[in-house]
Amino acid sequence: MSGVAGDLGWLWQAATVRQRLSSNSPAWSKGFQPPPPLAAQDWHLTPLHPDLSEVDYQAWKSCRERLVRELDWNGWPGPEFSLEENRLDLAEHYREFEDREAYAYSVLSGEDCVGCLYIEPWSSGAQLAFWFRDDWLPRETEVIEAVLKWLEGWPFDEVLLPLRPWNARKLAAVQALGLRPCAGPEGHVSHTQRRRPGGT
Repeated sequence: MSGVAGDLGWLWQAATVRQRLSSNSPAWSKGFQPPPPLAAQDWHLTPLHPDLSEVDYQAWKSCRERLVRELDWNGWPGPEFSLEENRLDLAEHYREFEDREAYAYSVLSGEDCVGCLYIEPWSSGAQLAFWFRDDWLPRETEVIEAVLKWLEGWPFDEVLLPLRPWNARKLAAVQALGLRPCAGPEGHVSHTQRRRPGGT
């Protein structure tokens, strides 16, 4: 394929690895207004937007080989993945955000991108995928705990964290948060979840 549509088709192959299932949550309807982005003392969330393409590019490029191993998102990010391809990728993320198909956020510390998280449909509510720069791995559990607390304000019965079975660090991190195993997307042997207050 050629042109922007073809480029996006190639760029977006990682999304097919993160299997999505339709959900009845109102979060996936056009009229939904997401809660204000989470803000902590020295980091905050902001919707992933093409204007962030350069800082996002520098962030994942600094730890590309580890991300390829840990995430196994169909080879993303590839060694030849360019800044312009990254901009197109972020444009698609932002289109999905505006259309309420998925919610991708950059994790910023000041003006630096230190990671990203992806909130995507799952039958019971949503699934959460994420990555962080190497220097922020010691704070991974802290950030994800805050994000899960923030997600309790969204209309989800539960939030799944699908992890690759070989990703021992992330598995240890979510287990430290007291999340329990559950069924989830194919290819992810171990999964965890948190139900919002009042869930069963």
